[in-house]
Amino acid sequence: MSEPTIFACDAAPGCRYAAVLGRTSFETTMRNAQRLVDRLAGGDYASLVIDYRGAEPSLAPDQYTAFFKFILPELSRLDMVAYVYAPGTLMRAAHATRQLSDMGVNARAFASWDETAEFLGIEAADPFLETAS
Repeated sequence: MSEPTIFACDAAPGCRYAAVLGRTSFETTMRNAQRLVDRLAGGDYASLVIDYRGAEPSLAPDQYTAFFKFILPELSRLDMVAYVYAPGTLMRAAHATRQLSDMGVNARAFASWDETAEFLGIEAADPFLETAS
């Protein structure tokens, strides 16, 4: 099984963006979690977007919990976390945001970049469009 690709950038000042492209695994997710923690700790971020529109998530609920517990210290410093989903990833994004909300993180899931940007209070082009180029 090939590992997913992560496309990451600063979508706007104070907003970190990470798109998951391809099939996920717990091992790869936890390796990427450390990179995310390091990036958030080293920057002045108020929000994070995790984009699932190109993902094929396969984590079990307890694996999501382990992932979120690992990154929670950095996420709890943020004002907002948003997931962007495609029809096939809606339930995973909903589950993720529900878990984060239960952990005290202001998290929501959206079907479009425009809704996401409005929630975050940013003006930025959709970074997902760069993944196709």
